[in-house]
Amino acid sequence: MADIIRAQHDDWPLVREIRLRSLSTDPEAFGQSWEKESTYDEKRWQQRVSEAAWFLAVDGDTPVGLVASRHENDAPAHERELQAMWVTPAFRKVGIAGDLAEAVFAWAKEDGARTVTLYVGPTNEPARALYESLGFRDTGDRWEVVEGDADGAWFKMARDV
Repeated sequence: MADIIRAQHDDWPLVREIRLRSLSTDPEAFGQSWEKESTYDEKRWQQRVSEAAWFLAVDGDTPVGLVASRHENDAPAHERELQAMWVTPAFRKVGIAGDLAEAVFAWAKEDGARTVTLYVGPTNEPARALYESLGFRDTGDRWEVVEGDADGAWFKMARDV
């Protein structure tokens, strides 16, 4: 079983490695692209690690999953957003996603949050089922990743911590 660690400033190469792997393996699961994030320099990756709480699932020295959480500027003070959740296909369905989510819930609570939110694509049924099993519920709010594409809007889900 993988260990869950909180990424520190010097862990940015691991965050970059697993994040880029997630974007290349499951590009439709994210609101970002490998083409964009692969151009980020070292300073940008360090900034990303410092601006959010990143948690890594590691098997030995190899990252096999990750998740980030942060307070978005346009969100209520009591909300933290779960972002970038991904687990390497070979390590799925063994509880790692749940362990990563629990790390986010604990961090969010310590950070003063009452609610954790996330967005999930409208066709990503496996992710929605996972999030529902973790206690997330559809809020009814939607995020149009592509402006004017209501059918492609992502679902906002929330869970109390």
